Amino acid sequence: MVQDKLKTYELTIITTLNPTSTKGKENLKEIGERIKKIGKIDKKENWGEKKLAYPIKKNQNGFYYFFQLSAQPPKIVSLDNFLKLNENIIRHLIVVVE
Repeated sequence: MVQDKLKTYELTIITTLNPTSTKGKENLKEIGERIKKIGKIDKKENWGEKKLAYPIKKNQNGFYYFFQLSAQPPKIVSLDNFLKLNENIIRHLIVVVE
């Protein structure tokens, strides 16, 4: 089946939590575990804290993270829903790498 093939995705996350804090580490670990449930992490980068172009949920700054992952297309929906429900994530974007 075509759906059984793994596709490569890029996930960018902006969070309010500092990665050096206990809560920030727990949140990143939880996101990583969720990704591993649906596929595998090929690359993970911490882009650090950046000023947002405009305030989002009253935040002026956010911590950026980048993941490159491989997963089956139907399983990405569950990851997207999980990220939408995570209250510490300001924004996220999942893109298919062609």
